[in-house]
Amino acid sequence: MSQVETTTPTTSSRTRRERVETFLKGFEWSWTTAVVFSVGLVFFLLITTSVLPSFWMYVSEQKLGWQGPTDIEAALQEIPTLLPGGDPAAYDELLLQVRDAIAMGLSTVPIIIVLVGASIMQNWRHKLRGRSESRPTGGYR
Repeated sequence: MSQVETTTPTTSSRTRRERVETFLKGFEWSWTTAVVFSVGLVFFLLITTSVLPSFWMYVSEQKLGWQGPTDIEAALQEIPTLLPGGDPAAYDELLLQVRDAIAMGLSTVPIIIVLVGASIMQNWRHKLRGRSESRPTGGYR
């Protein structure tokens, strides 16, 4: 028999969730992992909160033609003219509002994702290590 015939490929019988839970349960921060993670996190936040919204504003103004300053009150007053037969200039004002809303979403959603994700992972880790969800008792409050 050759080596190929006797060995079988090892397939992991554990699911992805089980592998992640095993990693979370045993994970401990060291100063090197904390520094590397922090540099990566800052790079991620810098790209997602600064570069992506700036790129979106460039694309929307240069490629899509959504140019000009915005005026929220004027856009809200012009919404009835968006009905068939309305003023096309009001539609342009609404597109500018959409442009700015997308830019704000691109700059705030990544921060919210990091905060919520960190909270979820920390609570998941506490559950895996057998800690309760409630606050510890005792001490002066």
